[in-house]
Amino acid sequence: MSSITIAPPEHLQLQSPLLCLPSEIKNEIYRYCFQTEESIVDATVGQPRPGNGTPLNLGVSMLQTCRRTYFEADRRPLFSQNRFRFTTIDKARCFFRSLDQCEFYRNSVRDIELDARRIHFDQPEIAKGGNWGKILGSLRPGLKCLRLNFGSWPLIPMFRAALWNLLRNMLVQAEGLERVIVIGASRGRGMVAHAPWSPVHFVGGDDVGSDDLVERMWQVVRGGEDNLTDKVVRWERREGKLHLEVVTKSYLVNQVDCNWTGPCTRKSHTDAWPENGSCTWYGYQNRHSEVTEPTTKGPNPSAAE
Repeated sequence: MSSITIAPPEHLQLQSPLLCLPSEIKNEIYRYCFQTEESIVDATVGQPRPGNGTPLNLGVSMLQTCRRTYFEADRRPLFSQNRFRFTTIDKARCFFRSLDQCEFYRNSVRDIELDARRIHFDQPEIAKGGNWGKILGSLRPGLKCLRLNFGSWPLIPMFRAALWNLLRNMLVQAEGLERVIVIGASRGRGMVAHAPWSPVHFVGGDDVGSDDLVERMWQVVRGGEDNLTDKVVRWERREGKLHLEVVTKSYLVNQVDCNWTGPCTRKSHTDAWPENGSCTWYGYQNRHSEVTEPTTKGPNPSAAE
């Protein structure tokens, strides 16, 4: 279907109080209109959402008020401020292909979530993570936050070892991120007893091969002058899900949790990790020993000297 061309405005709509405002104020208004706290699921460009789709509290209808608004509103905040979640590889591919002609929109995408719930063992190319990797590779350098959602692992028709390898392979093409999150299912006291990086939370078993998820996550998050201290491993349980992440300290404090004060500690390596917490790379590497965490200058990178 051919795209519809919108002619430039012939009338400046000076009777509109909004359009008479200075550009700086109008851009702030547009920015707030183009932001939603909900995930935008299986986004489409230039096409109406399915009739059964959940309406979003997103003010894109403002673009339909008049041609002047359509042409002057900066759409980049629509892509940079919101989280885009995709339930299939095809829907993710279609969305980003639709942005091929608008590279500055594609490069504005900052936060995406890939949901593995519809992965199937009879899709070998997808199961290897290759197609997901191509999409992630095409989003450099704009992407800041990547979420891999394996919270539906009990319903995914794949062997646990194959699903674990898929998760590991999906991280191969990503790099230079500020934050990477892997979401798993962790309901009940029995699951809390497992370490937050255990494969049990993400594929349902711990006998699935290389236990290197955190190492791979660490590699895709950019490091500063000191790659070992500028990032932390962090986890949070809510609504039966475990969110395991590696995040730069600056992004954590400025974008995620301004009240974060530093990593948690354990009295002994035999103690269970807290339900919610964080640790340094040093703490993770020495999780099976009594090695003492070295003293750091301060947990908050934004704190004054």
